[in-house]
Amino acid sequence: MVAASAKAGMEDIDRERINAILLRESGNSSFMERQRKMDENSNKRILEMKQRLAEKDSNASNRNWRSDMERNVIDPQIEKYRTQRRPLSTCVVIDMDSFFISCHILDQPHLAHIPACVGGTSMISTSNYVARKYGVRAAMPGYLGSTLVKEISEGKETLTFVKSDFKLYKRKSAEVKAILEEYDPKLKMYSLDEAYMDMMPYLEVKMSNNTMTHEAITKHLNTTASNNNLKAQLPLHEAFPDSTIHTDVQNLLNSIRQKVKDITGLSCRLELPIASDFNKPDGQYFVGPTEQQIQDFVQPITIRKVNGIGRVMEKTLYGVCGIEKVKDLFDKRAEIQYLFKPATANFLLRASIGYSDCNKHREDSLEEEDDEAPTNQNNWI
Repeated sequence: MVAASAKAGMEDIDRERINAILLRESGNSSFMERQRKMDENSNKRILEMKQRLAEKDSNASNRNWRSDMERNVIDPQIEKYRTQRRPLSTCVVIDMDSFFISCHILDQPHLAHIPACVGGTSMISTSNYVARKYGVRAAMPGYLGSTLVKEISEGKETLTFVKSDFKLYKRKSAEVKAILEEYDPKLKMYSLDEAYMDMMPYLEVKMSNNTMTHEAITKHLNTTASNNNLKAQLPLHEAFPDSTIHTDVQNLLNSIRQKVKDITGLSCRLELPIASDFNKPDGQYFVGPTEQQIQDFVQPITIRKVNGIGRVMEKTLYGVCGIEKVKDLFDKRAEIQYLFKPATANFLLRASIGYSDCNKHREDSLEEEDDEAPTNQNNWI
């Protein structure tokens, strides 16, 4: 059981020690028994895939099948994705900081300074940043969280549990949504603490009509949205210098974040989805719009940070192809195309170049292909 994941706030934790404690405390539990069975199935599948790859290498009449597949199948698709990429992408994910526990901190400020979580001894739903430094995270049994805090702090601290209050969470989520809808009436709420919005329509109006007030822009957006008659996108990347656009985007995101903070008392980030784990808490991270800037950002990222790649997929990719980072996904694109089903292979291919179809995300047109394929909520940059 590896619960010390790459979640924000857990960057500097002692993963080896935490995982040793988790294994010691939960090694004989029914949960761990299920995990072992899952690992056995995963190991069997990894072995089968490695054998398929070895047979392909030994039996293929064309020893250059990788380069042929890249040239004839994969790279043309990559080029298509790159040509479809917006010159200026203004799709952002809104991610509330430790939402459940942060709602309680508004009424109990002392919780911000001690290891605290929402949940009980059976399961934790959210932990604060103090608790995360001890390896305590969501979806962890509460008794394990208590053990981690007590043992690692050498008895100096204990984990405080707060009872869930979904009426409170729904009320605060509605407050946040009302603010965000001023900037994008068509935003998508994927949970109480996460939303996805496109800032392009707002920016088009704001930058083309710099005398309009925020209230006037909001009224305009609501009118055009209700009539389903949004005007064609202005070529902002041609009408304005990159530096001007970047400054306006940064200022807009800062103003939204501050407005949410002032009205609700809660912190949030408004960022490209994969960047939402960077500059937490209460910050934001900006990725430049050029192909080189995007690749410089995505290539060093570990694959576990890609939305849709979980523990099993991470283990499979590493076990079969030695893939650890996004750059490895691109370098091993032929193997991925050969070994995985189309939906999974296409998902991983898009992830390898940081490709996003913002409109597809907004329309929520999701696809599924059995339990092998990750969700297509993969517009991660």
